[in-house]
Amino acid sequence: MFERWRAKRRAERHWLLLRPAACAEGVWQWRRLPGTEHGDWPPPAHYVQDTVALIMPSAQCSHFQVPAPPGLKPHEWPLLLEDLLQQPAEDVQISCLSKRAGSLELLVVERACVQRWLAACETLGVSPDYLWAELQLLPVQAPGQIVEWARPEGRCLIRGADNGVQHWLVWPEVLGELPDGWRPSTEEMAGPWPSRWASLSRLPNALERSDKRRPKARQRALPFSRTQLRLVSACAVLALCWGALMLGQFWQQVPVWKAQVEAVTGQVGSAQQAARLLSRLQSEQTDWRSRQQQIVELEQAVAIWLDRQRDWGVSGTYFDGRTLRWVLSGSAPPPALDHWQNMARAVGARVSVEANEKMSLLTLNFTLDAQP
Repeated sequence: MFERWRAKRRAERHWLLLRPAACAEGVWQWRRLPGTEHGDWPPPAHYVQDTVALIMPSAQCSHFQVPAPPGLKPHEWPLLLEDLLQQPAEDVQISCLSKRAGSLELLVVERACVQRWLAACETLGVSPDYLWAELQLLPVQAPGQIVEWARPEGRCLIRGADNGVQHWLVWPEVLGELPDGWRPSTEEMAGPWPSRWASLSRLPNALERSDKRRPKARQRALPFSRTQLRLVSACAVLALCWGALMLGQFWQQVPVWKAQVEAVTGQVGSAQQAARLLSRLQSEQTDWRSRQQQIVELEQAVAIWLDRQRDWGVSGTYFDGRTLRWVLSGSAPPPALDHWQNMARAVGARVSVEANEKMSLLTLNFTLDAQP
C-alpha cells in the first residue's frame, strides 16, 4: 500500500524545469513535465507552484568517473580530482551522482556559477528544490548504446559502458564531426529540450541546502493510518537489523579492500594518500592508452598514404614516449605541409616536417598530446 501511495504521488507531481541563458544577454528557458509546454521565461503564473528544478547548462559542468577507496567522505572528494581540476577545490561544487564498487561518479561545477544562478532565481521569484545538469535529464544507456541530443549550442551524448558506468560528451558544433566511438546509428533527438527523459524523481540532487530549505515533497505530512505506522515500524526494525548485518560484513571486508589498494599503490599511510596515488595512476594509464590509440591511427594513416605513393618508403621509425618520428625516403616531391597537419589534427597530435633534399629524406615528427 505504501509503495502504491508513493507511486501515485510521483505520478501526480508536476515539474517546472528552469535553465539559465547560455550568455549574460540571453533569456532563461522553461519546460514543464509531464506535458509539452516550454518557452522563454516567464511561464504561466500557476506553473511556478510546481516542483522547480534548476538545470545547469552542459558546457558549465564536468563529469568524472574516478576510483575511490571505501569510506571516503564528501569533503575528501576534491582529493580524487586534484590533478584534473583547473581551479582550487574551494572554487568548485562537487556532487556524487552514483557510487559503485571502488569508484565514484562525480559532477563538478563552479560554485560562483551556481550562486549566480540561484540569485537570479530569487530575482525571478522562484526557489528551486533541485539542481541537475542537463545530461542528467537523458535516460541511462545500456553498455554499447549511445543517446544523442542535438541542439544549436552543440551535441550532448551519453554512452553506456560495463558495470552501469555512463560516459558523457558535450560536443560543440564548431568541432565538426563526432569522434570515433561516439557516432550513433541515428540521431536520437533534437530541439531545445529532450524528447526522452530519465526518471526525474530518482535523479541525485546537486543542490546544497540547509535544513531550512527542503523540497516541497518532504514538507508534506504522510497520511498514515495506525496499522500502516505499525507496518512501517516493523519494516524499520528489519531494516535496522539488516543494516547491522551489512555493517559487520563491511568491516570484515575493509582489510581485503585495503590489501587490494596497497597491491596497486604500495604501502600508504592514509586514505587521502591512497586516493591521490590511485588518481595519479589512473591519469597515467589514461594518458598512455590515449597515446597508443594515436600511434595506431597515425600508423594506419601513413600506411594508407604509402600504399598510394610507390616512390616513397620508410627508412626508420622512432618513439620516445611522446614524439613519434617517421623517416621517409623517396624520389618524388613530398606533399605540402597541410597534408601532414591534417593527418596529425585528425588524431589530436601536432607535426613538424624536416626535409633533407640531398639525402632524399623526409622526417615527420608527430608530438602526441595526452587526452583527458
